[in-house]
Amino acid sequence: MFKNLWLSAGKNYYDQDLPLQLFLKYIGFKSDNDLSLLGSYVSSKMIEEAYYVDHYARPVLKRWSVKGEEINYVEVSSSHLQTLYDLLRYGVVAKTITGEADLLYHFVSGYLISDAGFFCSITVTEQTAYGLAKYGDEEAKTLYLPNFLRKERPWMGATFYTEVQAGSDLGNLETLAELRTDGKWRLRGIKYFTSNVGLADAAIITAKPAPPRPGAKGVAAFFAPAYKTNGQPNWKILRLKDKLGTVTVPTGEVELTDTEAYLLGTIDSGIYIALEILTIARIDNSTAGLGLARKALWEAYLYGNERRAFGKRLIEHPLYLRDLVEMEAKLQATLLLTLISAKIFSDIAPREKPPYSSAYHYARLLTHIVKNMAAWVSIDITRYAMELMGGIGFLEEFPMAKIHRDALVTAIWEGTSNIQSLDMAEAFYRKEAGKAMLEELAVRINSLKDDAARHKLSAALDNVKELANYALEDGVELHAKKLLSLLGHIATATYYQEWAEKQGEEWAAALSKIYLYTVLNKEIDSKLVKKGSEGLLWML
Repeated sequence: MFKNLWLSAGKNYYDQDLPLQLFLKYIGFKSDNDLSLLGSYVSSKMIEEAYYVDHYARPVLKRWSVKGEEINYVEVSSSHLQTLYDLLRYGVVAKTITGEADLLYHFVSGYLISDAGFFCSITVTEQTAYGLAKYGDEEAKTLYLPNFLRKERPWMGATFYTEVQAGSDLGNLETLAELRTDGKWRLRGIKYFTSNVGLADAAIITAKPAPPRPGAKGVAAFFAPAYKTNGQPNWKILRLKDKLGTVTVPTGEVELTDTEAYLLGTIDSGIYIALEILTIARIDNSTAGLGLARKALWEAYLYGNERRAFGKRLIEHPLYLRDLVEMEAKLQATLLLTLISAKIFSDIAPREKPPYSSAYHYARLLTHIVKNMAAWVSIDITRYAMELMGGIGFLEEFPMAKIHRDALVTAIWEGTSNIQSLDMAEAFYRKEAGKAMLEELAVRINSLKDDAARHKLSAALDNVKELANYALEDGVELHAKKLLSLLGHIATATYYQEWAEKQGEEWAAALSKIYLYTVLNKEIDSKLVKKGSEGLLWML
């Protein structure tokens, strides 16, 4: 009966997503049967559980036991918890830790799952296991890493970075780490946003070793289990946050008091380790955000294929069809660049440690760009897909409202657009990743077969170079977001055009040109819309 509420329920979000399959083949992704099974599980069971939790079964903090003892119990439904274990059973975390699959496998799973709450739990688990496996000492890895690889009830993780006075400004955090005479670390402080709290069996925590050094260079990264060696809670949950969306992940505020922890890496490399781990979440944010957009667009297309107005189906109306085609082009183009960026990071990051190579900084530059691009596309498409369904789309009893509420956070957590722009500028100028990217884009643009696309993109690239030089004179921070946006659109259009030419299909060529014209604010004619619409038929 749930299919009467959620039209794409029962579709296989992996096998039946034609653009995804074409893009994964294009970048040489190694798939397996588990992703196909995951695509079916998400559309049949997970989305129904996510819908139910969002509407009727929010996590609740229980502060006290029946014996009057203070406890860290976040109550969720048994089916909520089982859903998380089911998702983990497909290897979306464990395979990347054992080496059976690379990080790209995990990032692709984010696109499939995409529920911003459930996948947040998966993301922070990946981050925790990744940080421990790569930077933990032998004692910590021996004690705790096998728990993340268990077949039954594997451990889940969390990342405790944010404080009231230190969100994106990690250098301003006040949590202290003290090295005791027994050689063990203890943490003390309050963390303001802690996603997956109460469900996490361990966390990555940022803190400043005493005596604290000013700025970001004073930050160190730690791994901490949820319970101390004596069985007592390792931190106290103060409250849960009442959020607009992402209800399926409990987000709280915790107090660290004598919290037992293990240093990751070295004290001097802590900020770099913390940000490397954060980069995983930023890519997850990108793929999952686009997964939300895909689900929303799928719903709007199926709805428009059935709903009739003024004597014909909605998709037979030119305006409705044009809206769908333009959103499809935007979604496909952004997804392709995101997957390419995810692959580059997956190939480089696991084998590098601070100080990083120029290749790592190039990968990071791309990550900041796609995090912004994907978030904006996710919010835009989920909002407009809701509008295309009219008043029905605005009702909480149907999925579009939840999908859009969840999409809104993608531009906020893991760093807002302003933060991504500033981090992008740092990689672009100081790490000289911008020079490498501009040179690569020039080569790719000059290799395009379509004369019109090549000329338009070449001119656009010249504009970016001009802005990049002007920003150095007038103030990088003032122009950073504009630079990110222009660079992102040109990179997206270039890679999409390149793919479409190699694909050789009329619908692909039409959609790539529609995206290019949209970026350049040029008019799109009816022939392009008609050809591009053929690339949507797979959603039926």
